[in-house]
Amino acid sequence: MYQLNEDIIKSPIFNSFITIEENKELYLAYLNDQNLSNKDKLDEAFTSHTKQILAIAYLRKLIYYESRRFDKKRREFENKQHVILNAPIEEDITLMDTIADGNSEPHFQLALRASTIEEVITDNLLISAISRLTDRQREILYYRYVLNWNDTMIAKRYNVSQQEIQKVTKRLYRGYGRC
Repeated sequence: MYQLNEDIIKSPIFNSFITIEENKELYLAYLNDQNLSNKDKLDEAFTSHTKQILAIAYLRKLIYYESRRFDKKRREFENKQHVILNAPIEEDITLMDTIADGNSEPHFQLALRASTIEEVITDNLLISAISRLTDRQREILYYRYVLNWNDTMIAKRYNVSQQEIQKVTKRLYRGYGRC
């Protein structure tokens, strides 16, 4: 008779393991006939399940930190690389020529005149989600995405630390970033 570790059996990982029908059958087969063969099959399946969970957790963290690193690099680039509107991008075409059309100007002017984030957003689902935020959270989104302020500028506006703004932003991503 081969005993299973009671701490593992009571763990959330094991509970998620036995929600899979094939794994549940292996576990029940072991409970009915506790021999080495059944124990090995159960151990192998549980090890595989645990490795999948670890891989998913690793990938989740990797994506999170890489996206933060990418955003930081993008912001650094934007702060260093100022746009020169009259610089040629192709023969006889400047950047100013590409943005000075009739279609882009109204939206750009709207963004400049907007005093809240709700005035810029057109998606009803996004408007609904933003309406559930506090005034301060909406203002932080407005400063960051409409006015393109960085955390330091927003922190100065509220007379708080940059880390406090990062915490608020992180809470916003956790609360509304789920699919």
